[in-house]
Amino acid sequence: MFKRLLVPLDGSPFASQALPYAAEIAQRFGAEVVLVQVVKPATFIIAAGAPGGVSPAASEIAVQAARETDKRNVARARRYLSDKVRTMTSQRIESSYHVLVGDTARSVIEFSEKENIDLVVMTTHGKSGLKRAVMGSIADALIRQSGKPVLAIRPQVSGNK
Repeated sequence: MFKRLLVPLDGSPFASQALPYAAEIAQRFGAEVVLVQVVKPATFIIAAGAPGGVSPAASEIAVQAARETDKRNVARARRYLSDKVRTMTSQRIESSYHVLVGDTARSVIEFSEKENIDLVVMTTHGKSGLKRAVMGSIADALIRQSGKPVLAIRPQVSGNK
């Protein structure tokens, strides 16, 4: 039934709480677990109020700084995900990881379509009402737009049962 599971992670302890659920499902169905982290591209701001406009050199410096930030963020995500893959592999679960750059919900949806994902396993961040409307919800977007089954897990906050 489930051959490929997708677990979107953001590096937070909350998101990683989806991993035991994915591991259990993967073991029961002999499925592969694919871990994904989306890195938002760095933005740069150039002051446009300078007399004569912004120099090409200043623009190039800002662009280069954004590229370096992206490289560091992608490298950090790779280290994080490779550690999680090692944990899955130690449990005899076939797993892999991918780092994507872009809008989180859109990137995960497109990836899940392209990679023939059968089930998305993820935590929610427990936001509701106005806070969710203002901040958006990746889980909500995946549930409504991906066309894939989504197992949405409300993470446990330490101290709560």
